[in-house]
Amino acid sequence: MPPYQAPAGARFEALDAWRGVCACFVVLFHFHGYSPIYTSPLVRNSYLFVDFFFVLSGFVIAWNYSARLDSWQALKRFLILRVGRVYPLHVFMLFCFVAYETVKLASGAARVAGAQPFTGGTDPVAVLTNLLLVQSLNIHDTLTWNGPSWSISTEWWTYVLFALVAVLVGVRNWMLLAVAIAAPLLLLQLSKTGMDVTYDWGLIRCVFGFALGVACCRIYRGLPVPAQRKLLFGAPGGSTRPAFMTLVELIVVAAVVLFVSFAGKNNWSLLAPFVFSAAVLVFAGEGGAVSRLFRSRPLKWLGQLSYSIYLTHFLVVITVPVLLKRVFHIDLWTPFALATGETVQLYGRDNAQGTLLYLLVLAATLAFSAFTYRWVETPGREWSRRWAGRPMPARAVEPAASSGGQVPSP
Repeated sequence: MPPYQAPAGARFEALDAWRGVCACFVVLFHFHGYSPIYTSPLVRNSYLFVDFFFVLSGFVIAWNYSARLDSWQALKRFLILRVGRVYPLHVFMLFCFVAYETVKLASGAARVAGAQPFTGGTDPVAVLTNLLLVQSLNIHDTLTWNGPSWSISTEWWTYVLFALVAVLVGVRNWMLLAVAIAAPLLLLQLSKTGMDVTYDWGLIRCVFGFALGVACCRIYRGLPVPAQRKLLFGAPGGSTRPAFMTLVELIVVAAVVLFVSFAGKNNWSLLAPFVFSAAVLVFAGEGGAVSRLFRSRPLKWLGQLSYSIYLTHFLVVITVPVLLKRVFHIDLWTPFALATGETVQLYGRDNAQGTLLYLLVLAATLAFSAFTYRWVETPGREWSRRWAGRPMPARAVEPAASSGGQVPSP
């Protein structure tokens, strides 16, 4: 039987929504508010959702381009489209951070606080490495400028690697299997914090998740038409299969939540791409009630903004305390004793205030993201499409599924 092909124009809307929800959890992870949200194990380990972006990116890129990357002309077009997808917003946010650092320098406020502008992670040299998207290739000894953009750097070079392999020799199943085995073993040797590698070994982390995403796409395509439709959507007119798929989706959601909550930064976290691969495979079929919820307008909107949410939120996180202090002339940073005995500084005076501040940061991020999506992301994609010209004919029918990292693509 022929492999399953989604109808032209299909989108993986439930997976888009997954990406938006995961991006919001990354926002919560980076903001340190005086709130039960901060101490939630799910939030404290939400750095792992970047690995969901990598897996999803591999799935969508393979779905859209595996049949098209068969020539150097196709590779050129692919990379132009990828530039238009990831680069305009990355550069825009980099300049926003440079402007913020310049204001700090001009105002003298940073010197009073003891933090010197344009040093450490905001070193001027790092502007060049960020512009070249090499800031996460073990060049620096810390995250630089817009910290979350480390994943954009690794994803870009993963795109290049995928495209070169596809054109030169073709992506083989044994290659994907080799990456799935070698990458976690390599990280096991290199990392003392499990999957929590970014500016140093983040490229290995990205290739790991991306390869599993490509494998998921091959598995999804490989199911014969009748079997796949029955598995994912149930027999025509029946209700048993959708109910079963709803149960499967609930189990997958629970598994993701439990895994992220307890994985921490130990070696168990290296299994994250495998867990997220299961989620991608199940929700690609959109066969249950959870998928229908994820296709609702608010969650589809989050998915649409997911890349902007991911790249804009860090600036919001660091500027909200500064702006509130300037407006209200109060410093809300409060010492908080963790169960481990460590004391951290959290923003807010009590749980209610800290929780409201989380909501404020999330709302401000969404508002800023809506702006950047409309005025930076969309024009960037349109520009790259004009530059790339008309697409080459594909060997198989391809859907117009959305693509990008993190996502696209952290």
